[in-house]
Parts: sequence; structure tokens; C-alpha cells
Amino acid sequence: MHTVQIEIILLSVSDDGQLSWRATRGELPAGCRPDTRARELAGLGAHLPTATVVHSTSWRPTPGGLILTYAVAPDPDPGAGTVSAVPADAHILCSPDAATPTPAAVALEHVLAHALRHLSLVARTTPAVMAAAEEYPRLWHAVVAHTPDVAGQLVGS
Repeated sequence: MHTVQIEIILLSVSDDGQLSWRATRGELPAGCRPDTRARELAGLGAHLPTATVVHSTSWRPTPGGLILTYAVAPDPDPGAGTVSAVPADAHILCSPDAATPTPAAVALEHVLAHALRHLSLVARTTPAVMAAAEEYPRLWHAVVAHTPDVAGQLVGS
């Protein structure tokens, strides 16, 4: 049997406007919906704080199964774990072989870069996320500073 893990990238912004992140991961129990498990792992209760974005952003295989990654903004408790600044050189990975789209090894920082590009796009195109961004302008300003994209790599980026 293969396992499914839910990985959460939680985003916050420091007082000086620096975009920060932390990650957590847990198993997806049988019968539990991935979105529900993502909210649990993020520390969100049944009543979500206003303007919270929980967005499925990517998946990747593991030797034993699959990891589904969600981005959560804002982080409901940035003090709950190790928070790191988003690296200035954060970048996505793309396979050089179109018939084998999954890169051989993907680090969490690559997933973070993909998530930020994805959130940058939905913050410009999805009304519910656009409304949430208005509630946390410092955080979302830092997010939309990233090149918007759905997946893959923009030529010249």
C-alpha cells in the first residue's frame, strides 16, 4: 500500500516585510479529505480565521507514495516552528526530458518556489484569494513579488 502525506508550507511576513516560511507534514488518514488534513496540520480550527488561504499547490512522488503540498497564508502561528526567510535565489526545478516531467530530486525549497509562483498567480486571478490579499497586504505584497505561474518554467526565468 502506498502512503499519502500532506505537506504544508506556511507563509508569514516579518516586521520589516521579509517573506518567511515554515513547513510541516503528516500522513493522510484513511477516509480524511486532503483539504481537511491540510487545515489540521496548519493548526487551523473548524472556524478559519478571516482571509485565510489554504491552497493545494503541487504533488510529487516518494518511494513509498505521494506528497500533496498545500500553501497556507497567513501562518496562524509562526512561532510554532522554525521559520526561515524565503531565499532570494529560490527557484523551481524542471526536468530536461518532456517525457519524464518529474525531476530526479526535489528539495523543499524548490517546492516553496513553485508554491510562491502559484500563489502569485492566484492572488491576481482568483476573486477569493484577491479578497484575502486585501486583508493582509504586507504578506501578499511579498508573495506577488514572485513571478506568477501555474507550473513549469517561464522562458528566461
